[in-house]
Amino acid sequence: MSLPHSRLQQFSTAQAIQLLEAQGPLDDAQALRQAHEQSTDRSTRVLWRAWLLGERLGLPQAWQHWRSTAGWVMLGLALLMLLSSWGAAQTVLGQGRSINAVAAFVTLLGPHLLMLLFWLLGLVLLRKPQGGALLGTLAMQLTARLPLQRGPQALALFQGLTRTLQQQRIGTWFYGAISHGIWVLCFVLMLLALWFGFSFHAYRLSWETTILSDDFFRGFVHLTGWLPSQLGFPLPDAAAVHAAGLGEGGDQRAWAWWLMGCVLVYGLTPRLLLALLCLLAWRWAQSRLQVDAGDPYVRRLLARFEALDPPPQVLDPERAAPAQPSPYTHNPAAAPGAPALIGFELPPDTPWPPAGMPPEDRFWHQNVSGSSAERSALLQQVHALHPARLLLAVWAGSSPDRGTARLLRDLQAASGASLALWLQGPQAVDVPAQQRWQQWLQTSGLQASLWLQDDQALAWLRDDAVAPSGDAP
Repeated sequence: MSLPHSRLQQFSTAQAIQLLEAQGPLDDAQALRQAHEQSTDRSTRVLWRAWLLGERLGLPQAWQHWRSTAGWVMLGLALLMLLSSWGAAQTVLGQGRSINAVAAFVTLLGPHLLMLLFWLLGLVLLRKPQGGALLGTLAMQLTARLPLQRGPQALALFQGLTRTLQQQRIGTWFYGAISHGIWVLCFVLMLLALWFGFSFHAYRLSWETTILSDDFFRGFVHLTGWLPSQLGFPLPDAAAVHAAGLGEGGDQRAWAWWLMGCVLVYGLTPRLLLALLCLLAWRWAQSRLQVDAGDPYVRRLLARFEALDPPPQVLDPERAAPAQPSPYTHNPAAAPGAPALIGFELPPDTPWPPAGMPPEDRFWHQNVSGSSAERSALLQQVHALHPARLLLAVWAGSSPDRGTARLLRDLQAASGASLALWLQGPQAVDVPAQQRWQQWLQTSGLQASLWLQDDQALAWLRDDAVAPSGDAP
């Protein structure tokens, strides 16, 4: 069964629960069992547990309230942008009906180009999560500080969202989509204001200077108007630029379309493309959100879920194949080497060498995944080193099979060493798991001891005098 709502909400809820549990553990016995039943995937179980605890604490309702508040904040920022757009348009379309064309270009596009440069600087050089998206950051900060519809856990949920954006490195696209979206709205309103003003009022566009020449303004107009002209917008010619400098009438339609074309091409178009890019990247990044299995908090949860797994059964014990002679032989006259510690088919996140091994112990140790190539290389090393004792660390929750038995026989045949098994993992303390391994050793006819306690297993490997745990039950 899949989790409800978006991946962002799932991970934000999980982060919020982790923050709340840092202040004190929550009663999660029922949520743990339900999450264990909902999915077999370990990461999904962590998210399910957090979601079930979040429902009990009212986090989904707080999320909806937060989204409503965020919507109002964005609407408020849009209205501010509307007022700023209208103010800029009124500055351009003043009461005198005379417009300085260059001043209008700078007024309408200058702040946008400056903020766009700042966003690119933050994205490429500074590598900030916000990427210089000030409007997006402002919207988030206002949402966090407004007291409207704030539940008791709203702050933890907002902090969980912020941590998710930072840890998963997706804040750039989240803040960028909001910021560019607001700029898109700003330029749409600006173009509407310009179109309305130029359509129903007569304005005269000109330029004024004290020290600059006609050539400067002619080059400026043609440089800025070339790209809009490729889209069909008229471009004032040299005569129109000269006439505008003298304050004469000329073709004012070309000037008006030049100004609106520049706003469309240099203002609305890049912001619209960047908003779409951020939105697509944001959706792609959401689909790749991953639970951090290396987090100690997550590892504790995974161990608790693993303890709820049903103990695996030995497959086909009544039809076990007869023991085959090992191709490896040892030299009885060879001097025994140093004790050896071998990890066999342990989970990838299991620390190696084991955390319980003191630093002063200098055993030869190796961890193998169980592939044929690794087994062959291991047997050759054991045959060459000829260890006096060999301790095999195995995962208590796994199922012993014929492959494990064959490896033990080959190790004993290659080294002639005394063998023992050392149970690892949280299920090492479970009686059913211990009995399963002890019964497997007996039915397989393997001459090996079974150790359950770390200190006893290491003492046996050091050749201290201790009684094997496998003989006790």
